Amino acid sequence: MVQPVSARAGTNRKEYLAAFAALAVLTGLELTLIRLPNVARRALISALVLLAVSKATIIGLFFMHLRYETRAMRLTVLVPLLAPGVYALALIADASWRLLR
Repeated sequence: MVQPVSARAGTNRKEYLAAFAALAVLTGLELTLIRLPNVARRALISALVLLAVSKATIIGLFFMHLRYETRAMRLTVLVPLLAPGVYALALIADASWRLLR
C-alpha cells in the first residue's frame, strides 16, 4: 500500500531537518577547528578535508536524494568524484619519477 503524500512529507521533513542539523554541527566543528591554536597544519588540513567530505556525503544522500536511488545511480555519482584523486596520484607519481631521474 502506498502512503499518502502527506504522510511521507513529515518523514522527509524530519530527515531534512536532521541533515540540516548535522551540516550545522559539522560547520561549527570546522570553525572551531580553524580557531584552535597550535594545531599542526597537516592535521588541520586532513581534518578539514574529512569534514568537507562528510558534508558532501550528507548533501548527496539527503538533498540530492541519492539515498533512495539504485546502486548503479550512486556509482554514476561516485566514480567521477574519485577521478580527480586518481589523476592527482598519477601526477604525483610522474613528478616523483622526473625528480629521481
